[in-house]
Amino acid sequence: MPEPAGPARIALVTGASRGIGAAIARRLAEDGLLVHVVCHSALDAGRAVVKEIEANGGQATLHRADVGDESAVGELVEHVIARHGALHVLVNNAAVIDDQLLALTSTDRWERVLRTNLTGPFLTSRAVLPAMLDQGWGRIINISSNSARTPGPGQSAYAASKGGVEALTRALAVEVGRKGIRVNCVAPGKIRTEMTAAVADRFGPDGDGTRWGLPEDISGLVAFLAGDEADYVQGQTFTVDGGRMVMRGAAGRRSR
Repeated sequence: MPEPAGPARIALVTGASRGIGAAIARRLAEDGLLVHVVCHSALDAGRAVVKEIEANGGQATLHRADVGDESAVGELVEHVIARHGALHVLVNNAAVIDDQLLALTSTDRWERVLRTNLTGPFLTSRAVLPAMLDQGWGRIINISSNSARTPGPGQSAYAASKGGVEALTRALAVEVGRKGIRVNCVAPGKIRTEMTAAVADRFGPDGDGTRWGLPEDISGLVAFLAGDEADYVQGQTFTVDGGRMVMRGAAGRRSR
């Protein structure tokens, strides 16, 4: 594979102000990438991520953008490419959760979830592809969820959006694989973040003994997929859940 030009690879991470996205941004910066941190509303948290990266010797820039807004995505990607002349890694992490039983879900709520969680990765991926195709090298990493396979009550919109992300990953991998672009997906299980800490403390480990993961449990795999060593990995969805799906299946077989 040809090496991308420039002294440092350029990464764009959406939803990077907190939780998994922030951990991914920090890890990529530790690996020497110049990271563009994208958030929609949590600007103070985004600034804190950038400051932390810079304090540790990395390079990062904060952007505010709605990934479901076509014009905003276009302006964001154009700005990054104009500044650096390249864009090597895209991590589609931005997502919203708006759980509601399907019978009670309004069309507006349904479309809001899909606009951010599924249309967002479509828009950002489409925007970065011309630069990656010109380079003959690129990495697109989508963040899905185990809810695509084992959704809870009220997760119809969220599960549908994440299932779509996994299908988008496979389809895009087919389209661009011969051009040196690798497209893969990571599906986290229960991850302890600022938003889920209270729930994690309340419920603790599952009956199968699996624990809540940490954002760093996801960022390490993303960092691998963003690098040269993942060149033979294409169109895959990796489940990272501490064995929860396997253990649940085993528990079900034992009960029968």
